Amino acid sequence: MLRKLALITSLLCCFPISNGAQQEKARWQRVYTGEDSVIEINALSLQFEPEHVVRATYRTVLSKAESLPEKSGTKYKNRVEIIAFSAAGRRYRFEEVRWLDARENVVHSYQTAANADWKVFKIGGIMDQMFAAIAAAPPFGSWRVLTYRFGDAPAKRTVAAPEAARLIDTRVRLNWDRAEVGGKVCLSPAFRSRRFTAEEFSRELGVELKAFGITSNYADGIIVKCEGKDWQPPQSLLLQLPQGGMLILWEGLFLTLGQREHFQITPPYTLRRRVTLQ
Repeated sequence: MLRKLALITSLLCCFPISNGAQQEKARWQRVYTGEDSVIEINALSLQFEPEHVVRATYRTVLSKAESLPEKSGTKYKNRVEIIAFSAAGRRYRFEEVRWLDARENVVHSYQTAANADWKVFKIGGIMDQMFAAIAAAPPFGSWRVLTYRFGDAPAKRTVAAPEAARLIDTRVRLNWDRAEVGGKVCLSPAFRSRRFTAEEFSRELGVELKAFGITSNYADGIIVKCEGKDWQPPQSLLLQLPQGGMLILWEGLFLTLGQREHFQITPPYTLRRRVTLQ
């Protein structure tokens, strides 16, 4: 499918992964602070669907365990919610909620029906800020091209070394309502998650997953499509890689990106009391 687009530009993106406490800190980013709890977003949990829908995972961490009303005698320390947002309609719905004890064991959970009703969130409200936190997580933000390398055989290269060198310091910016790759701008980007098998990836993109250090038989990517006529080529691909860093595949040329600047969440919110999102 993607390979049939002769002029396709593929963004190959990995979210930085570290070990131990650093990895956990990078994964969970604070959204709210209360007197007896904090609310965080899993910055690596974003899943995009058609019609500008995205789901993300949040957790509420209590300062001390509390009793679970649904199960007498059971206490929980954390609550994890998977929430879907409709960016175009400013709507949301809970898809799954899990209550965990101090040892991270699930003590209670439930899932909503696939056809559950959407709710509208108010501008400046709590759910609005939960949605705003998504724009501060990868792949969103501003990136800079640091280095480049050739990936295809010389006969297939369409970019010469001097031209590739001029791409150093090129800015790549991704946001809900704007995507930029150098001088190319899309004012109506649409994001959609897709899992590629190793065979599909090789067949559709002409590149082996192992070329990027992926030894598994699949890779999770995000297709970025420009719905207007202001960005050519009209389709790109973001791909998480295991070893860290961020790559742009540009006509057989791989650009390494770094120094991501996320979009700030404004205004900052500090809660006086714990907020229940249900």
